[in-house]
Amino acid sequence: MPDTALPVSPLAHVMRQGRFGRTMPEGPGVTLSTVHPCEIASVITAKGKTSALAAALKKDFGVALPGMGQSASARGLMMVGVQPDSWLAVQPGGSNLAARLEDKAGKLAMITSQSHGRTLIRMTGPRARDVLAKGTAVDLHAATFKPGMAAATQIGHVGVTIVCTGADSFDLITLSTFAAGFWDGICELSLEWGYEVR
Repeated sequence: MPDTALPVSPLAHVMRQGRFGRTMPEGPGVTLSTVHPCEIASVITAKGKTSALAAALKKDFGVALPGMGQSASARGLMMVGVQPDSWLAVQPGGSNLAARLEDKAGKLAMITSQSHGRTLIRMTGPRARDVLAKGTAVDLHAATFKPGMAAATQIGHVGVTIVCTGADSFDLITLSTFAAGFWDGICELSLEWGYEVR
């Protein structure tokens, strides 16, 4: 019997692959998927160590340390500025991210694994901004909310960090406890333009 079990996505019991909602000639307005497994860690810098932390992350991980409301990616690692001197580190797969960050930058920051506590949902498609705009007061117009930008907000009374990763692509990071209900809400918002689950 194995010592450890593979983690199960908190969305495993609610995700159904296929096409749903309105049928559009040009295809579904959005595509939804979950990134699992996905490692997420909170990184809070020690007082006066932000510059040293930025240098360490650049040297060892190749990624810049973005400002609040911004994101930066390199070598598969994304850093999201969520508060002053506080970030979420996000990396698909199971590579023991928190321990690797601790090894390289542990004296410069407090690093805590959030992998079991947060879930990443990916939304892409020409109607992605329209779908998200129905649920949040954040200005998501393409001229305002550009790739590399991030915002902490609520959709359906559930906290979520929205990261713009491309012209019509977004990563949605929410608490795993509420992930199933959040997923159902996103699907409902997507019905108007049709959506595909992959």
